[in-house]
This record gives sequence, C-alpha cells and structure tokens, in this order.
Amino acid sequence: MARKYSDPVPGAPPVYPAMKSERTVFAVASDGRYLDRVLAACEEPPSGPARFASLDELSEVLAQFERIALAFVLLVEARGEAIDIPALRRLRLDYPQIVLMAMLGECGQQTALRLQSIGVHGILLPPFERINLAREIATAVPNVPNFKRHPDLMRRASVRVDFVIPSDLTYVLGINYQISNLLKEFGYPAQDTRVNIPLACDEAITNAIIHGNHSAADKKVSIQVYVSPNRFRMRVRDEGEGFDMAAVADPTRGEALMRASGRGVYLMRSIMDVVEFKEGGRVVELEKRNANANGNGNGGAHAER
Repeated sequence: MARKYSDPVPGAPPVYPAMKSERTVFAVASDGRYLDRVLAACEEPPSGPARFASLDELSEVLAQFERIALAFVLLVEARGEAIDIPALRRLRLDYPQIVLMAMLGECGQQTALRLQSIGVHGILLPPFERINLAREIATAVPNVPNFKRHPDLMRRASVRVDFVIPSDLTYVLGINYQISNLLKEFGYPAQDTRVNIPLACDEAITNAIIHGNHSAADKKVSIQVYVSPNRFRMRVRDEGEGFDMAAVADPTRGEALMRASGRGVYLMRSIMDVVEFKEGGRVVELEKRNANANGNGNGGAHAER
C-alpha cells in the first residue's frame, strides 16, 4: 500500500462510498513532467485533468466559473515544501467547497501538518503504483467540521482552555481542532474559523516545539487559549533559551526570499491583529478580533476579562 499521512483529528469524516457523479479534476504542478510520471504510475488516473503550473493560475480560472460544485484539486510536487502555502490558503478561503489532495514525492512532518491545517484532505506518498486515484477522488469529502452553534453562547460566555503538551508535532492538529470548534461556536467568520487562526496557531506552536524546545522529549509547551464573542487570544510558552527578535530576517527581502524557512513570524503577523514576543522570545501572544462581533448586536453584552 502507498504511504499516507492520515488525519488524526477526532471526528474526522469517515470514508464514504464512491459517488456516482464525476468530479471536475484540476491538477497543479510546477513540473509538468513530474506530474506526467505520477499520474502514469497510479491506477485509474483521471483522464485529461485541467493542468496548471501554479495555484494562482488555477484561482484565476476558477474565478470565471459562475458555480463550482464537485471540484477536486490535486497538488503534485516532488517535495511538499514546494507548495505555495499563501496561495493555497487564499484558494481555500475563496473556494471552501473544493476538495484538496496532495501527491508528494517527499513531505516532512511540519509541512504535512501545515497542509492539513489549511484543509488538505489527504497527503499521498510513494509508491504511487499502489494508489487507485479514481477511488481516492471518488471517496474524498471536504474536511470541514459541521457543528451546530448555540445562539446564546455568543452573547453570554467566554472560554479559557489550557494545554501542556510534549515537544511533539502530532499534538498540533488536535489543538487546532478544538480551537476551530470554539471559534465556530462563538460565530467567528468562516475564513478565520477554518483557515486563518488555526494556521497562525499552527505556526506559533510548531515554532515553540522545533525552534524553542528543539523537539526535546523532556521539554513541554504551555498553551493558553481564550475565546469570547469579541476576540480570540492565545499564549504559547516554550522551555527554550529564547531568541533575539531583531535578528529575524524579513522573509520578503534580500536573500531571505529564497529560504524555505523563517516565514512563520511574518505569516502570523499577516493573519493576526496582534503578535507579541515576550520573555526573551520564549513566549508569543496572538490576538484576533471577531469581525462578526459588531454585526450581531452583542458587542457590549460581554465584559472582557
């Protein structure tokens, strides 16, 4: 069997029987020849999928459709790090109904977690010869939780949740699952609930595990989450030695443009309203206001703590 990064999030949707109606399949790959090799190796590859060299190119085409229903996007790259994460995030926000799947020659754990946080349904790894692509496409469903929000909770409540986890990246998706549920319950915008805030949380926790604790098994990461009708806050603390924020290069300038790493701080700041580093870099605090709060008539009904 081909290897597969499975989604360990509790409550993930089960595998459903094959759907009768065919899905429109789009394939995105920066290397067309690599895409040809991967599709040729699979059992029952889609016939004549629309091909694109970039996610931005695909987005431009999708914008011309009046309605998009059963659409499946296949991301094919030799390395997971080659996927354009900001463009993928924009695509997920603009077209939440699209099912995303990645077929990657290799993919590190951190990249896999990031892709799953954005909403990639599955990550398929070699050997591709053991993958029945028609079955994977037919049984894929959007990985978006569907929970009923209590209407009075938005007006009256707030929630504080604390986590203390080992320096292990496998815990990140579970925490994001809990955060996403709370954000939806409190009526935050769908793009913040499904993608933006979980992605920023992913970066903060991952940085604490990898760069703060250096993935040391004897070190912990403490996470405090506060959610109210008006705002989301998170505080992440590692047990590392800290770092000099002034020494972090701007990833949009100079040589840093070509680096695959070092973009986490920039990404968090582009998503959240407040990002602050304290205690010599060992603590990061994130804050995001609920853009829907002023529209539900409850802006003054809850006193922030």
